[in-house]
Amino acid sequence: MNAPGSLPEPKVTERAARVAGLRSFETPTLEAVEQRRLQLWIMTLAMFLSVVVALLTFTLWRDYRPPSWLPPFAAQGGLLAIVVLFCAYAIEKELQLRRLTMLLVDERVLTAALTNRLREVTTLLEAAKAMNLVLDLQQVLETILGCAHELLETRDGSIMLVHGNAELRTVSVWGSSAASGARVSFGEGIAGRVAQTREPVLVTGVIDPERWPAGADGPAEPPKSSMSVPLIHRDTLLGVLNVNAAPGRVYTQHQLRALSLFGEQAATAIANARLYEEQRLLASQNVYQALHDLLTNLPNRALFLDRVNHALSRRRRPGELVALLFLDLDDFKLINDSLGHASGDEVLIAFADRLRGCVRSGDAMARFGGDEFAIVVEDVSSPSDAFAAAERIMSLFTEPFSVGERRVWIRASIGIAVESITASNAEALLRNADIAKNVAKSQGKGRIVVFKDTMHADALQRLDFEAELKRAVEQGQLAVHYQPIFSLVQGRAIGVEALVRWRHASRGLLVAGTFLPLAEQAGLLNQIDRWVLRHACETLQDIRRETALADGFLLSVNVSPSHLQEASLVDEVAEILQATGFEPERLVLEITEGAILLDTEKIVVHLNRLKALGVKLALDDFGTGYSSLAHLRRFPVDMVKIDRVFIEGITSDKGANALVQAIVRLSRGLNIEVVAEGIEHQAQADVLTQLSCPCGQGWFLSVDLPRDGLVDFLRRTS
Repeated sequence: MNAPGSLPEPKVTERAARVAGLRSFETPTLEAVEQRRLQLWIMTLAMFLSVVVALLTFTLWRDYRPPSWLPPFAAQGGLLAIVVLFCAYAIEKELQLRRLTMLLVDERVLTAALTNRLREVTTLLEAAKAMNLVLDLQQVLETILGCAHELLETRDGSIMLVHGNAELRTVSVWGSSAASGARVSFGEGIAGRVAQTREPVLVTGVIDPERWPAGADGPAEPPKSSMSVPLIHRDTLLGVLNVNAAPGRVYTQHQLRALSLFGEQAATAIANARLYEEQRLLASQNVYQALHDLLTNLPNRALFLDRVNHALSRRRRPGELVALLFLDLDDFKLINDSLGHASGDEVLIAFADRLRGCVRSGDAMARFGGDEFAIVVEDVSSPSDAFAAAERIMSLFTEPFSVGERRVWIRASIGIAVESITASNAEALLRNADIAKNVAKSQGKGRIVVFKDTMHADALQRLDFEAELKRAVEQGQLAVHYQPIFSLVQGRAIGVEALVRWRHASRGLLVAGTFLPLAEQAGLLNQIDRWVLRHACETLQDIRRETALADGFLLSVNVSPSHLQEASLVDEVAEILQATGFEPERLVLEITEGAILLDTEKIVVHLNRLKALGVKLALDDFGTGYSSLAHLRRFPVDMVKIDRVFIEGITSDKGANALVQAIVRLSRGLNIEVVAEGIEHQAQADVLTQLSCPCGQGWFLSVDLPRDGLVDFLRRTS
């Protein structure tokens, strides 16, 4: 169709179609024209033969007498006139059909050329998809415009794609197209009309000469012919293809039809390119997610191990080694249990950010899940270099982590493994670093340990030991011993502390410190806590039937930090007291300083509920944690137990002596009982008595006793 205001287009092809006898010019085909030509020549031959027969009849047939009103000369002249007229008609018809045939052949050749070129683009897209090559949408758009330019002799062109519901935006241009950066609404301008009607438009003439400004070499000559066709794929409008003819060239309806067919193929190529881009983007996202931790955006185990193997395989100078640091946040489970997993995630993200700023740019790091992180340090010459890197990471924990309005202090244990003959791949390095990390945890946490070959055998033994512990808990191989707590002034027992023991089949009786860390790792600690509490209450009640206990005789039982975080603890204690008949005021639950500071508000609620039951609370290992003496006012504590490290130096270290004296005085002012732990000789007991420390326990006063030994002890001292 012609745009309004354009120059009239020649009607040569329409007239040729009508003269040729075709019913409609809208769908002329080369086959229909050739069929019409064949019919014309058959008719011409039949007419010629008929006239020849008639002439021969008039000329040679002597007996034939024509009607009187038709002289022979007139009949012959008429036949000759018919022959001449019919020949003229046939010649004109043949010329028209031949011209139409040439036009249709040109159209078919142009369409085939455009389609073949676009088929090359489609093939290239398929090949790129198969080979994972980069062939983006912009390259496809440029190729489409390049094909149109080469085969239609364009001056310039543009492709506008649909944006939103009713807007076109120019996304690619060829030559000096004025459409660069254009944005038009549906129905606005030629391209907008094409988008709205979805019909191609042929423009002959210049619609708006003013939009072609003068250039550096004089006035720019506007194109005198242009075409715009819709880009439709599966009934969905993708955009519009616009081309302007080169100077001196005028497009025809045949070229518009060819460009329309080309536009259909171009729309398919654009749709495929978009689909491939979406698939490539989705694939890249899937690959990223498969190789990264989505919480911290650090590499995960798979990607980290690949980078470690790459570091190990690259060429290095002699003496350059690779070290792997494996880090685990200490007691991180308590943060999740007390503050919630969302708060735990905040801490992990904050630590990952600190870690990025701490390691060197060439060193890789990863999160292995949970609270485990790994760092590879390249080009180290000795374990001391890796140790220095671990110390830098340890410095990240000198400042607390902010979780909402709270400030949380955490520590970490780090294991180091350095490349060696026995550890020359990523898995071996990781295994050794993990073993060293576990050793650091077993030594008190918050430590850095370098792997040694002997640790591997120890780790295997520890694994077997953990399996044995699980069987021991299930089969009832645990026992409870009782260490008396003495009044240093009166010299008599005022209570006992229940201490769990393991009757090992081959190792004998094992103290708590040898297996409770393993129980914590295996998730058995809370189960052991409950068993010890119930068993100790039942035992004391049973002993009271055999021998008299002093008034106010106390039973102290340890509660692990993880157990203290559980809301069910209060109900469990109440149920055990009710089931055993043990008086709540005789029960002392011992908790550590570190446990109460993980989530003070939540812990205070639990402690107050325990106090409401009537039980007493003791702060164990006092002085070794993060708390200060002022914290005693915040918690409903009835007793503090001074850690043995201060009692060891009380006779020789003035600082330890002064600290114990300060604890005793402050506790007396707060009406809190004080118990000194780890008294191992008379001099320590004498100094504590001089400092007015009221109570103590230790091997010097009494070792821990089994049930029968406790009965004998109570009978002797009562």
